[in-house]
Amino acid sequence: MGPHIALVLTRVNGYAAECERTYFTAPSSTEVREAFKAMSQARRLAFKKTRPGVSCAELDSTVNDFLRQEGYSGEDTRLHRTGHGIGLGTHEGPWVAEGSPDTLAENMVISIEPGIYLQGVGGVRHSDTVLVTRDGCEPLTRSPTDVGALTITN
Repeated sequence: MGPHIALVLTRVNGYAAECERTYFTAPSSTEVREAFKAMSQARRLAFKKTRPGVSCAELDSTVNDFLRQEGYSGEDTRLHRTGHGIGLGTHEGPWVAEGSPDTLAENMVISIEPGIYLQGVGGVRHSDTVLVTRDGCEPLTRSPTDVGALTITN
């Protein structure tokens, strides 16, 4: 009855894209709503920071610092990096992860997918395919992101 993460991987003209969304099959608990809110804020922070010249390690560190401040700090709560490159494969460099030597450049395509996982409950994560533009980024994923649109009760 907790949150469910659905993943779609696709190819268009040989290039990969991905979209993940968290769906709910019942009204969510306060704990899950708070985690979902923190995940959503972390996504917005990542979108705001994504631009050419930004270190991938710095981007991941910024998201991780925010989530730690929100109370989501353990390895078992975070499980993975903020994102990764997408091109001919769905998981390739640049790696948006602490320790990564990669730097974002215009026209790179990456995922932004900070997630939070709650023991015995499930996880909340959206993954968006994002184009790095001259002045920032453009999310290429066009799917709902709010709890109301992602709750299926029938």
